[in-house]
Amino acid sequence: SEETVFQTEWFTIVKQLFRDGVDQTEKPFYIMKVPESSGVLATTVNGEIILVKQFRPAINEYTLELPAGAIEPSETPKQAAARELYEETGYRCSNLRLLSEGQTMTNRTNARPFTFLGLDAVVDPAFHPAEDIEVVLMHPQRLRSLGTSGQFRQHGVLGQLVLADWKFGTHLTQQ
Repeated sequence: SEETVFQTEWFTIVKQLFRDGVDQTEKPFYIMKVPESSGVLATTVNGEIILVKQFRPAINEYTLELPAGAIEPSETPKQAAARELYEETGYRCSNLRLLSEGQTMTNRTNARPFTFLGLDAVVDPAFHPAEDIEVVLMHPQRLRSLGTSGQFRQHGVLGQLVLADWKFGTHLTQQ
């Protein structure tokens, strides 16, 4: 059985009972249920990676990350990725390719993010941001340096860079 114990517009915490494999007693387990999300690993026509800098209250810091957000009920993951890229950065890609569909933090959440690869993104000169997000364009070498020195801590982004190399031969981690 499942019982909702807390709910917000962004997530729901549910309690489920499960049988412990060691002593076979029934124990509660709490799961954070979130909507599916889509993000974009996009590069500009100059080969810069498009990142967004925004404040994250959970860690009380500004972070650099990929443009991403929840998939609306009427959208496909690809449509959501294109919308989020534009809403957060003003950039558009003519061709988005599915990079990954996976899980994150499987020990506590049902999160199922989709990530798309978009090359040769161009900015809309008429774009006016509606969110408090800073667009950061970064050469892959700089991101690699930040990642290897521990200054860039978004492990998911670093994983997507490697996957882009493996799956599409982008060479983003070798530049």
